[in-house]
Amino acid sequence: MTVDSIFMGQVLLGVFLALVIVLLSYKAKFLNFSGSVATFILAVLIFGFGGWKWSVPILVFFILSSLLSKAGKKRKEKFKNTFEKSGVRDYAQVAANGGLAGLFIFLYILNPDPLYYHLYLVSLAAANADTWATEIGVLFKTTPRMITTFQKVEPGVSGAISFYGTTASFLGSLLIALSGYFFSISFERLILISIAGFFGSVMDSFLGASFQGQYQCSMCTSYTEKKTHCDSPTNRIKGFRWLNNDLVNILSASFSILLFILFY
Repeated sequence: MTVDSIFMGQVLLGVFLALVIVLLSYKAKFLNFSGSVATFILAVLIFGFGGWKWSVPILVFFILSSLLSKAGKKRKEKFKNTFEKSGVRDYAQVAANGGLAGLFIFLYILNPDPLYYHLYLVSLAAANADTWATEIGVLFKTTPRMITTFQKVEPGVSGAISFYGTTASFLGSLLIALSGYFFSISFERLILISIAGFFGSVMDSFLGASFQGQYQCSMCTSYTEKKTHCDSPTNRIKGFRWLNNDLVNILSASFSILLFILFY
């Protein structure tokens, strides 16, 4: 069997796995149609060209974060009109959480530098840390505090942090680092990836508290991240209108990457 035939076999297997995951995720309502298309493209790139070394970390992120988004459905129902996005991911959420990962495997294909694999893990660690902080943090009936002032705020407010959410954030980052550790990254890199990913989540909270657009419903006066609420435009009370949750996710992951590079 030639090298070319082995490579083509891996690509075809990648396409098959991507299709299976996307169809199952769409049926389970983890993804909407646009999210399914974006995930398929990303999955083919990673599964087909990266093999298991690159596939396992993103599968860990995607599967566990999707399941967590469905956990505590009754309690999370109260936040459905607060958070900008629901648990059903669209293309923008896929790009915000997996776009940098796709960029790094593309760069690795062009130039197989091990640094790109580490940066790939960092980007996923930051995304997983933020996802776990939100999805697990809101499950507990505790009063969070604003990251910038440490004053008590209502659950679901951008920039709110709690003990449970912060702990979950670090564990989420550590899990991604561990998924790469079994593919020959060093223990020192494992620690650095975990810390960088965790501080990406911290930056996410800071940006959410300080600069992300936050709104108040003109009809029911409720706090929300959405630009429309109760079928009416909302009033901006804080932050920049152009800075939404997806962009905050990209910026916080980029911060994790810069932090990792600084100490690499």
